[in-house]
Amino acid sequence: MAADLPTTAIRELIVEQLPMRYPKVEQIARRLGVPVRTLQRRLERAGLTYSGLVEETRFSLARRLLAQPDAHVAEVAKLLGYRDPSSFSRAFRRWTGDPPRAYCRPATSSKPIPGG
Repeated sequence: MAADLPTTAIRELIVEQLPMRYPKVEQIARRLGVPVRTLQRRLERAGLTYSGLVEETRFSLARRLLAQPDAHVAEVAKLLGYRDPSSFSRAFRRWTGDPPRAYCRPATSSKPIPGG
C-alpha cells in the first residue's frame, strides 16, 4: 500500500467481504499487505476509522441497491452482511431517519430517491 491511503481499494475489499460476513480489519489489512496498525494509522491520518469506513460503505451501497426497481430489503440486508433485515432496518434508520422501504424505487416509479 502506498503512502497515500487508497480508500477506494479498501472500500472495494469491504464490499467484496460484506455478503459473507462483517469484514474484519485484519482481513482487509492482510489483503492490502500491511499490518493492521499501519492501516489504522493511515485511516486516522485521513480522519477516518475502520468501522466508520465500513458503515459509510454499507450506507452508500444500500442506497444504490435500494434504488434498483427490483430491490428487496431482505436481499439488500444480506448483501450488506447483516444477519437479518431488522438489523439492517435499524442501521438504515440511524443513517437516514427513514426505513429502507422509503428508499425502494417501485419498478414503475420515476420518483427521485430521497437523499439521492
